[in-house]
Amino acid sequence: MVRQQCLVALLLLLASSVAQAHLLRLFAYVEGGRIHGSVYFAGGGNAAGARVRINSDTGTAVANLITDPQGEFSYAVEAPGEYLLTADSGDGHQARWRIRRDEFTGATALPDPNASLPAIREPAVPSRDAELSILVEQAVARQIGPLRQQLQRQADRARLSDIIGGIGFIFGIAGLLMWWRASNRDKR
Repeated sequence: MVRQQCLVALLLLLASSVAQAHLLRLFAYVEGGRIHGSVYFAGGGNAAGARVRINSDTGTAVANLITDPQGEFSYAVEAPGEYLLTADSGDGHQARWRIRRDEFTGATALPDPNASLPAIREPAVPSRDAELSILVEQAVARQIGPLRQQLQRQADRARLSDIIGGIGFIFGIAGLLMWWRASNRDKR
């Protein structure tokens, strides 16, 4: 009887780790005018070949991408804005990430070819301070984006306290089942 209960507890523990390994995650950040990101499983494995759909704030599909072997993707947007990214691993698991307009600071948007030109066009000469500010923002985004990604991946991993808590939960349920079974035996 004890062997059966230990076997059930072991199977429940293994099933929970398999479920955690299939928890799909998506991380994205903006660098200049590009959205960079990665798709991965909470257990740490990369989601190579996952589909990533980028929608604008109006719900219009902007791009459909496939992740590379490292689970990463990159896309140059036409203009800064709100974007919703959805990753699909193909086996029913999905993850979402929202890009806000303010993450595009320092990004230079491509000119709209349908926009009307002003009657008098003055040459736009950016000041040295503006150029320096844009360069600094782009350099900081290039350095901080991967750091944010590493922090997010670390937060998604199962910790020892999570594992011990899960084992304690399983033993608690097993204890309740044994108590219930013993109380039913006494009533007979």
